[in-house]
Amino acid sequence: MALTASVLALIGALPANAMSPADFPSGFEGYHDYSEMMTDIDSVIAAHPGIVAKQSIGQSYEGRTIWAIKISDNVGTDESEPEVLIESLHHAREHLGAEQALEIIHLLADNYGQSTSLGQRLANIVNTREIWIVPMVNPDGAEYDISGGAFQNWRRNRQPIPGSTSIGVDLNRNWGYMWGCCHGSSGTPGSTTYRGPSPWFAPEDVALRDFVLSRRVGGKQQITEAISWHSFNEQVMWPYGYTYTDVPRTMTADDHATFVALGTGMADRNGYTAQQMSDLYLLDGDASDWLYGDQRIFAFTIEGYPTDGSHIGGFYPPDSVIERETTRNDNTVLWLLEHANCPYSAVPSLAVTHCGPLNDDFETTRGWTINPNHTDTATSGAFERGIPQKTSNSAGVKQAKLAYSGQAELVTGAAAGSGVSGNDVDGGTTSARSPQVKLGNAGSTGWTLDFEYTFAHNASATADDYLRVLVGTKEVFRISGNGANQNAIWTHATISLDALAGKSVRVTVEAADGAADSLVEAAVDDMRIYQTP
Repeated sequence: MALTASVLALIGALPANAMSPADFPSGFEGYHDYSEMMTDIDSVIAAHPGIVAKQSIGQSYEGRTIWAIKISDNVGTDESEPEVLIESLHHAREHLGAEQALEIIHLLADNYGQSTSLGQRLANIVNTREIWIVPMVNPDGAEYDISGGAFQNWRRNRQPIPGSTSIGVDLNRNWGYMWGCCHGSSGTPGSTTYRGPSPWFAPEDVALRDFVLSRRVGGKQQITEAISWHSFNEQVMWPYGYTYTDVPRTMTADDHATFVALGTGMADRNGYTAQQMSDLYLLDGDASDWLYGDQRIFAFTIEGYPTDGSHIGGFYPPDSVIERETTRNDNTVLWLLEHANCPYSAVPSLAVTHCGPLNDDFETTRGWTINPNHTDTATSGAFERGIPQKTSNSAGVKQAKLAYSGQAELVTGAAAGSGVSGNDVDGGTTSARSPQVKLGNAGSTGWTLDFEYTFAHNASATADDYLRVLVGTKEVFRISGNGANQNAIWTHATISLDALAGKSVRVTVEAADGAADSLVEAAVDDMRIYQTP
């Protein structure tokens, strides 16, 4: 049969390596392909233009737009509100993940403003959050998986691999954090878990990564929580996937406790199993590990319905279960969104100390400025956020090998240098200043600053050598040299800030080598400002 010009034009517009047509098999028509998904989303935007918008974050290998859907009360304004990222379909055959994303979009948009308890709950969330939903990270793979009207059991994207006849990268093994480190992916093209020839090889991962990095404002990541939706096995999982260790040095104990509390809380609401990702199997180069390990976002991988994995049926549940199994997660998602302002609030013992206007363990950049007034005079050993290297002399350790928690700290010259005095503070002062924070209302009480510190020096130190902390222009803490050897020992400091209640302030940490020929090292970790009840 001859093809009409319009049909030929349509075929010519398709990506060269795409199969055609793309449609779900009989019995699965309730699922949305790429075009149907965007039609549905556009209808939601048209019905709720004040709270729903879409934004292109890049293109797939075959040129399909990867969309991020934003839901917030002032959707056209970038407000100073906590943000949550929900993304689906890293893996092409996991179509229920895209349906889950659509369910969340409809849940938030269609019920917002309704005079019901759910409507009020959603108003409290949407009015105080910016929610980003990427319903299809891997549109090329998703379309290929249903090409010809039959499932192809396809997982990867559709990108050719240099030097190989194979097609496709496992997008959830190509992220740059611990990529290929730990036997949690394959280096063989064509393998189901092929990680790619290099990290960030897949344009889809680059697009999502760059979007996440764009959400850093003033040096601070605005996204506090994330869900990467997969299928199947009904599990709520937290990092890390690359190691069996529950709390490696790349994670703090407080963050692990928060992951467990949030993960367990979500699983309690949908009936899934809560566990660490590596309890399922080792995986490296995945999205959730990067989101937490690089950006310190409380990121979860959720494996959805079903638990039965016989043959490939676990990836292709019938469309008759879509509504039941996606709405099953409504309360789970809303509960996580309600903790976005401070995920630590899920742990009662951390809810006060870790949910104030300043909470920094220095494991990632959060907007501190080095030499903020451009008046520092130190010729070496300037403050930096880094992982310290140990230095010591016959009298003891002057710079501890490890941070107080996790692995990074605010430290004067993290590198050891050529010797114990090779990278200490020399020749004057070095300083670092926090972002601005507001200490409640005038007259309020219970405001507290606490932090861990080390201040080490040799016996030639004098009172001209010091570590001090200022809040605003007020010096609230100082420790000075005293003519005796002092080794690096982590010490806790707690200071009342009630005298500054109602003010907007910044915290400045300053170290000085003011005495001739003295050895000075300083570090600060786990700095927090909070209000006790």
